Amino acid sequence: MTLKWNGVIQRKLALLDRQVMRLEDHLRDVSREQFVQNWAMRTISERAIQVCVEIMIDIAERIIALAGAGPTATAAEAIDRMVQLNVLQNAESYRSMVRMRNLIVHGYDEVNPDVLYDVVSGRLGDFRRFRDEIDRANQDAELSGGNSTAS
Repeated sequence: MTLKWNGVIQRKLALLDRQVMRLEDHLRDVSREQFVQNWAMRTISERAIQVCVEIMIDIAERIIALAGAGPTATAAEAIDRMVQLNVLQNAESYRSMVRMRNLIVHGYDEVNPDVLYDVVSGRLGDFRRFRDEIDRANQDAELSGGNSTAS
């Protein structure tokens, strides 16, 4: 990929970082049992995960548009396209987060608190890895002399 981006994408990456840090701070030293029993904690976590995944999807769609490689029909397709564009290494963990977002949004009455706890206690690093992969692709674009077209 020879495009360089900044602006909106960089702001969204910073927002993603803030969301993850806030969620980690909020859940520090919280046991599975405490989490499962605390409605407010689960609700905050659901919303934070939803926002984080929406940020990932927005970034993917923006990069795909800049590359002239879209549109895609679904968020999972957008993640796959990012792999095809060599922006992301592997789609599966990100597709898993998209599925979690879909469960939260469309199956909101059935979100299993144990599954949600597993995500917030063990999968937040996926968001950081996404950020790092986007940053790496942007640095590669800068080194190859890509055009700055995003804002």
